[in-house]
Amino acid sequence: MTLVVRDEGDVIEANLRFHFALGVSLVIATDNGSRDGTREVLERYAQAGLAHVIDEPAPDYHRLQADWITRMARMAAADFGADWVINNDADEFWWPLSGTLVDAFTAIPDAYGALAAPRPEFVAPAPGDGDFAERMTVRETRSQTTPKLAHRGMADVDVFIGSHRLTRGRGGPSFDRVSRRAVRPVLRALGAPAGDDDLIVPAPQWPVRILHFPLRSYEQYEARVRRIAIEEGDDLEGRKRELHDDLTAGRLPDTYARLVGAEQVEAGLASGQLVSDTAFRDYLRACPDPLDPGYDPGRPIPVPADPGRRDAEVAQVAQDMMCAIVRNEHTLLGQRARARARFRDCREALRAERARRKG
Repeated sequence: MTLVVRDEGDVIEANLRFHFALGVSLVIATDNGSRDGTREVLERYAQAGLAHVIDEPAPDYHRLQADWITRMARMAAADFGADWVINNDADEFWWPLSGTLVDAFTAIPDAYGALAAPRPEFVAPAPGDGDFAERMTVRETRSQTTPKLAHRGMADVDVFIGSHRLTRGRGGPSFDRVSRRAVRPVLRALGAPAGDDDLIVPAPQWPVRILHFPLRSYEQYEARVRRIAIEEGDDLEGRKRELHDDLTAGRLPDTYARLVGAEQVEAGLASGQLVSDTAFRDYLRACPDPLDPGYDPGRPIPVPADPGRRDAEVAQVAQDMMCAIVRNEHTLLGQRARARARFRDCREALRAERARRKG
């Protein structure tokens, strides 16, 4: 498993303990200048032979993130012989619907190079004491974000920002080029190759969902907004700009309070948009400490079997994934239509300017 981290002290220990219990054998982590104890946690795991840590103090996190992830993913395959690689974030927990992560990945047919997983988010907790997992037990019924991809170990893999997209052999994400797309037969060159050799295709099965805990306290929420404001500066727009303005105007506590309102949670549960889920909390309680001298890494702990519950979850995750595919297609088509409209507007403006100058 790979991680890019910066100041994840409230969640990093739980993330490592959870994934080692489910069968992860090694973590490669890039630490981007953590100051809250995250780096010290990683060092303890490195000294135990369970982690390889890369210090990367560069300030341009957003621009370089994909390159860092790609570097770690390639290292996992080339230097550590990884069969599968999970490119993860510290607030994400890969939850197999049954068994272990080893079971889930082993069951993927050889013809497929990746596994996609949806990411339902847990509701931000109200202020209070205690570990995030103890206080966050309500999540989205259906994921509303883009699924992430785990992949087979490949020394030439390219992992793009967010780990939502994979290719291989392109020279890294910074070398990204426009993908060849299908064209009408009348325009296709005779005998032209399909051009899919660099694609990494996910399996049409979804035995895992990612449990996402993006907001765990007001302090963490404020730090996240400040980080976005610093990293993106004048490029902020949309919701990011609104949050930046709330922060500078002192309104951010009120914004967070609206996210955790009890009435909203109750309404979400009543409508079916939210669901109570304590399985993660209970599993995390039982995870052993990987740094304990008696820890056996060769014996992962399976998610408790519940055939009735698993069948319903398998159906729900499949529906999540199909909805995500349709949603992403609509998003991409909309983006392309807007780009074409902007191009037409620019072309007409250029023609008008040329005509004005000639006249």
